[in-house]
Amino acid sequence: MPEMAVVKVAAIQAKPVGNDLTHPGNVKHALELLRKCVQMDDEVRVACFPEYFPWSGRGELAREAEELGIYVIAGIAERENGALYNSCILFGPDGSILGRQIGIGVCADLWGPPNVGRQLLRLGAELIFNPSFFFVLRDVWHCLLLARAVELMVPIVAVDTAEFPFRLGDRVFRECGGLTCIVGPPWRDMEEFASWWHGARFNWFLGWLGTEEGILIRELDLDRAREFRKAWFSRIVGREDPWVAEEAARG
Repeated sequence: MPEMAVVKVAAIQAKPVGNDLTHPGNVKHALELLRKCVQMDDEVRVACFPEYFPWSGRGELAREAEELGIYVIAGIAERENGALYNSCILFGPDGSILGRQIGIGVCADLWGPPNVGRQLLRLGAELIFNPSFFFVLRDVWHCLLLARAVELMVPIVAVDTAEFPFRLGDRVFRECGGLTCIVGPPWRDMEEFASWWHGARFNWFLGWLGTEEGILIRELDLDRAREFRKAWFSRIVGREDPWVAEEAARG
C-alpha cells in the first residue's frame, strides 16, 4: 500500500446472512456493502470487513476492489492440504492480492500479546486494522484496543460483525458481535497535545457503532498521528520511536 498522508477508511460491521458465517450469500452481501461504502463517501480508500467475513469469494472481492478502485480487507477461510485456515486478505485497487495478514492484527493477535503491534510498527505500519469476531468479551475489547492505541500511539480500525445469535456446538451466544470502533490519538494539533499534560481530557474513540449492521467512515491524518507519536515517545521514554530503536539494538 503506498504511503498516504490522509486516508479515509470504512469499517464495515456486516451481519452474516441467515446468522451463518459460512453462508454463500455472504459474498453477495459483502459486495453490496462495498458499493454502499463508496456511495456514502466516494473518497473511501480502504474498506475493512470483520474476521471470517465473507468467508469465501476471493475472486468476487478482487474484481469489486478493482471496480471501485479501493483497498479491501476481508476475512477468508482458506483450505490447504485438508486443513482450514482463518486468513485475512488485503486486495489492492487493481484487484491483486497484496498480502495475508500484512500490517493487520486479526482479533486477539493484536490485543493479546503486545509484541504483534510493536512488530507492525517496526515494519513501518502507520495504521493498524483489527478485523475481529467477538462472541465473548466484546465489552473488554474496547479496553484492550485503547491500551494498544496508547502504547503504540497509532490509529486502530477495529471491525466486528453486527450482533447475531452465534451457535457453537450446543451453545448459543446471543451477545455476539457489534461495537466496531476506530481508536487513535485524539488531538487536532500540537497545542491540544501539549494541553493534555495539564489535565485536559480527550476521547480516544474517534467513532464507534452499536450492535446493528452499519458502516463507520472516518478520515485519519497519518502525518499528524506520526507527529504525535514522536512527541509522545520523546516525553515518555526519551526517544521518538522506541519499538524501532529496540529492534535495532537487538540486531
